[in-house]
Amino acid sequence: MVRAVAISFIRLIGCFLFLSVILTWYTLFSKPSKKIFFKVDEVEKGFYVKSRKCKMPYVDPFNAEFLQVKKDVKFVPCTNESDLITVHYDTIFNQYMLHINVEVIHKLSQSNQSDFACSYQKIIYGESVDHYDRKGNKTYFSQDYLVPLDIEGMLVDCRTADEKRVLQKDAFMFVQHKEPPQNSPPKRKPSVIMYGIDTVSRTNLRRMMPMVYEFLKSPGWFEMMGYNKVADNSFPNIFAMLTGYSPESAESQVCNTDDEGCLDEIPFIWKEYKKEGYLTAYAEDEETSNTFNYMKPGFKVKPTDYYFRPFITALERETLVQYCPGCLMKYCLGRRLANSYIFDYCRQFMQRFVADRPIWGMFWTNHFSHDDFFMLSAMEHKILNDLMNFEKDGSFEHTIMIFFSDHGARFGPLMRMKEFFLEERLPIMFIYLPPWFRQKYPQYVEALKQNQHRLSSNFDVYNTLKHILRIEAGLEDTKWSYDCPQCQSLLYPLPENRSCAEAAIPETYCTCHEYEKVKEEPWTWRMADLVVNRINQYLQLKNIQNLCSNLTLRAVNLTEQDVNPSKGMRFYHTKFQVHQNMGEFFATVLYDKETEKLDINVELISRINMYGNDSVCIHNKIQKLYCICLSELRPLIK
Repeated sequence: MVRAVAISFIRLIGCFLFLSVILTWYTLFSKPSKKIFFKVDEVEKGFYVKSRKCKMPYVDPFNAEFLQVKKDVKFVPCTNESDLITVHYDTIFNQYMLHINVEVIHKLSQSNQSDFACSYQKIIYGESVDHYDRKGNKTYFSQDYLVPLDIEGMLVDCRTADEKRVLQKDAFMFVQHKEPPQNSPPKRKPSVIMYGIDTVSRTNLRRMMPMVYEFLKSPGWFEMMGYNKVADNSFPNIFAMLTGYSPESAESQVCNTDDEGCLDEIPFIWKEYKKEGYLTAYAEDEETSNTFNYMKPGFKVKPTDYYFRPFITALERETLVQYCPGCLMKYCLGRRLANSYIFDYCRQFMQRFVADRPIWGMFWTNHFSHDDFFMLSAMEHKILNDLMNFEKDGSFEHTIMIFFSDHGARFGPLMRMKEFFLEERLPIMFIYLPPWFRQKYPQYVEALKQNQHRLSSNFDVYNTLKHILRIEAGLEDTKWSYDCPQCQSLLYPLPENRSCAEAAIPETYCTCHEYEKVKEEPWTWRMADLVVNRINQYLQLKNIQNLCSNLTLRAVNLTEQDVNPSKGMRFYHTKFQVHQNMGEFFATVLYDKETEKLDINVELISRINMYGNDSVCIHNKIQKLYCICLSELRPLIK
C-alpha cells in the first residue's frame, strides 16, 4: 500500500515537472517577453543601440585582443589579523557599541591574561569642512562601550596593560542617529543611493566582475546600455549628473568651479533633496584625487548632512598607508581597504534611516580601479558582498539605487585595442527600482525597459534625479538640464531615434557613428601634424609655453574616417604619438584633406597614456593633459 502511494506520488511530481517545462517553453517561445527578445535582437546583432541616428556597437568582452593582454590579479587583504575591536549598534539606546574580543587579545599578546588598555581619540575637523583638524584627547574605554553621539570618527589604540606594546590600532566612522522630523509627509518617498566606482566600462564589468554583473541582472535592475559619457574625466561627467550643467556653462551662469567658494554656490541635486526633507550624504575614498578637490578648491560649507571628506583626510594622515603594486592611489588605510570605509559608511547610512525616512546619498570609490582596470577582478567579491549586504539589510525594499561609473579606462593596455574608443566612452549605468515603486508606477518600469537600448547621457540622469523628487506631480515635462534642453527623465520613454547632439554628447565622445580604418597616407600624417600644431598654439595661448615643451609628431598609430560619405569637411579619428616623453593622444577632428582646413577643440583631445609626473609643473586639470614639462623632459627617442 505504502509502495503504491509512493509510486503515485512520484508520478504526480513527474507530471508536474513536465507541465512546468511545457509552460516555461510556451512562455518563452510562444509568447516572447519584450525584454528578453529585445536584448537578443539588438545585442546579438552587434549593437547596444541601433537606430537611424545611432548605431552603438556591442563589444565581445573576451575577444582575442583582450585575451592577449589579460592578467590575473589576486585580492590582497590589508591584514590577516582578526579584529580586536568590533562595532555593534544598540537599537535600544540608538548608539554604537565597541566590543573588545578578548580571544583576539590573548592571541595578539600571546598570553592568557586579559590585562590591556584600549583608548580612542576623536577625529575633529575645523572651520573648513574639507580638512581634518586634529585628534581629541585620549579616552580609555572598557567592554561594550557606548560611543557618544557627537563622535563621527575615532582612532583606536589597544596596548598591553603597561602600554609598552601595541596590540592593534584601528579606525571607525559612525553615521550617528538623528531623530526623524515630527511632521513627516504621509506619502511614501523613495530613497536614492548612488553607488559609484571610477573607471568601469560596460564591457569591463562583464569581463572583470561577472558575478557582480549577474547580480545586476536580478529583478528590479535595469542596465542603460545606451548610456554615453559627455566629457573626458571624472569631474565634468559627475558634475553634469549632479547639476545639469557642464563646468563651462556653470562658469557663465553661476560661478567658476576653480574659484574658492564656488562649489558652495552650485545648485547640486542634494540641495533639492534636502529641501524636500531627505537626509543627505556624500563620501569618497581619496583625499588628493577627490572629485571636488583634485585641482579644485573643495567646499567651505558642509555640503550634505553626512560628509566623509575630513575623515578620509584623517585616515590618510593617521593610519598606516599601503599601496597595491603599480598603483598610485592608497590601497589600505590602516587595517582596511580604503573603499571599505566608504561603503561601510553607506551601509550604516541606510541601516540607520532608510526604513524610517527618505535619504539621498552618493558613495564613490577611486582607489582600486583608477590606475589598474585589472584590479576590478580582485575586488569582485568585495563589491558583490556590499550589494548582497544591502539586500540582506532590506535596504533595497525602500531604495532606488544607481550603480554607475564616470567613464571607462582612459590609459593602459586597453587603449591599444581596436575597441578602445568604445571602452573609454561607455561607462556602466544600472538603475534599481524597489518592489513597491514598481507596483505603484508600472509606467516608469516600462519606460526604463524601453530606455535600456536607447541613447542616454549624464544629463538624463540628472533629470531623473529631479523627477524622483516630483514623482507625485505627474509631470509631463522633465527637461531641466541647462546644457541639454532636449534631455529628460529616464522614467519616461526616450526618443527611439536620438542623436548624440540631442543628448548633449559632443562628437568627440559620441559612440553612435560608424568609423572605418584608413590606411596610412601622407595626408593622415599631415592631419595629425596639424593637430599637434594646434596643441602647441594652445600652450602659447594659455601662456605656459615657458613651462611646457613644444610637441613634435613621432608616429600616427591610427586614422579612421566617418563612413558617411561627404565632400569637404569630414569627421576623422587620429591616434598619434609625440617625441616628447612618448606622449600618446587621441583626437576627433573635422578635416578637409584637400584644403587642409581643420576644426578642433584642443581641450577635447584625450591623453591616452599614463603621464605621471610629465605635467607636474602645471596645476590646471585640463592643461596638464597637453603639457610635458621642460623640467621633466626625457631624451628624445627616434
